[in-house]
Amino acid sequence: MRITQRLTVVALCSIASALAQPYDLVLRGGRVLDPANGIDARRDVAVANGRIAAVEADIPSTQARKVVDVSGLLVVPGLVDLHAHVFGYEGSLVPDETAIPAGTTTIVDAGGSGWRTFDEFRRTVIAHSKTRVLALLNIVGKGMVGEPYESDVEDMDPAKTAETILRNKDVIVGIKTAHFAKPGWAAIDRAVEAGRRASVPVMVDDKIFTNAGRTTKEELLDHLRPGDIHTHMYNDRQIELVDRFTGKVQPWMIEARRRGVLFDVGHGGGSFLWPVAARAVAQGFVPDTISTDLHQGSRDIQQSNMPNVMSKMMLLGMSLPDVLLRSTVNPAKEIGRYPELGTLGVGRVADIAVIEEQSGVFAFKDSWPAKRLGTKRLECVLTIRDGQVVYERGAVRNREQDTTIYDLLLKHARIGDRPDEVDIGIVGNRIVRIGKGLKAAHARVVAEAEGYTVTPVTLAEGKGADLRVLDAGRAIMTIRNGKIVTDDEGLTIPDATRAGPYTNFK
Repeated sequence: MRITQRLTVVALCSIASALAQPYDLVLRGGRVLDPANGIDARRDVAVANGRIAAVEADIPSTQARKVVDVSGLLVVPGLVDLHAHVFGYEGSLVPDETAIPAGTTTIVDAGGSGWRTFDEFRRTVIAHSKTRVLALLNIVGKGMVGEPYESDVEDMDPAKTAETILRNKDVIVGIKTAHFAKPGWAAIDRAVEAGRRASVPVMVDDKIFTNAGRTTKEELLDHLRPGDIHTHMYNDRQIELVDRFTGKVQPWMIEARRRGVLFDVGHGGGSFLWPVAARAVAQGFVPDTISTDLHQGSRDIQQSNMPNVMSKMMLLGMSLPDVLLRSTVNPAKEIGRYPELGTLGVGRVADIAVIEEQSGVFAFKDSWPAKRLGTKRLECVLTIRDGQVVYERGAVRNREQDTTIYDLLLKHARIGDRPDEVDIGIVGNRIVRIGKGLKAAHARVVAEAEGYTVTPVTLAEGKGADLRVLDAGRAIMTIRNGKIVTDDEGLTIPDATRAGPYTNFK
């Protein structure tokens, strides 16, 4: 056979092989959660040429060049973080180091750049990131660079802000006003005027102090438009969502939502408080969008990436599908990028997150930081951006399967005259476990009883938790119905993560 004939045969075989394998990648066997398309079922997802090519019950492995088994995992649209910081702000992060490993394929930088600095942002960050980086342009021309600049009304130019947006519509999706420390409405009104000129929404992060000359009620009902966004919704200092004295959601919040103002979590390092969030969610006031306000401080202390904040909202009672809707579809709609983003629809860009829903006992911190324990946590396993795998987690770690959360845990106590030390776990008003090595991380309150004796000697699992801790026969701690009523020696271990001015909440 001639060389030309052999090359022809090889070429034809390559074409036949390509036709037999039309997909670049297939994710097999996962639970596909796609709120936009009403899918919550075991499905295979195929990717070709950077797009979602098929979502079906069974896609043969022979049709893909690469197959990844994701059985037991969640396959969801790439997460969309509406509020992050990757430019200008002193705590800015590198998006590919923080977003991609969290399954976040799109982030919106919230006001780091203004019309004076946006070109630099586009050149130095947006153009070089695997993460899709979009922007809310700050109404302040210099961007988010601290005082006195962020309160400089003369640098808040609606016309130049709108002009910059219109020249960069492919990546600028709105306007941000934040940290304005002067009285009056200049910052918000100029941001809204720029938003009107450019036909984009405004995100507000406002300081509502007693000397501000502003109130939340006026802001939401008189100054913001339908489609504008108030971030930091569960922050008691900036938005007054929950009345401190009644514990009820303020009526003007409900009215603002009714007229179309949107509410965003914007967790951050100072803008998510358990008592506010818990009361609001219990009354049905859930976020329109879930976002991180991720910066250096909140990354290091609260670890508030998208899966972390989503897990917190689940801990407060929201369902996984509802949380996912507010982390994909809703933010994509708010920035005018739906349905290209936020879905696994066939033909859409292949931005995908593969998530593990872990069971165990996990600590979650709010912004003070106060700790709450939960039994479910979301963690990213695999991230696909534009059809390419850009993050893979290492080997799956062994997971703690015990999901018991103790209200009180006595460590290293002796029961009566028994020589060995044991731990005593209490839930509610009952003893639920007596044994060795019970984990302090599984307890809301820990008391170190090493060297002391616990009575009565008839303690048993399932019995009522009425106990005394004795030191040479003298009672130094009394527990009634599972509650510590006296602790003369300070056996309860202080936990700094339980701090916070919570006594002024009803």
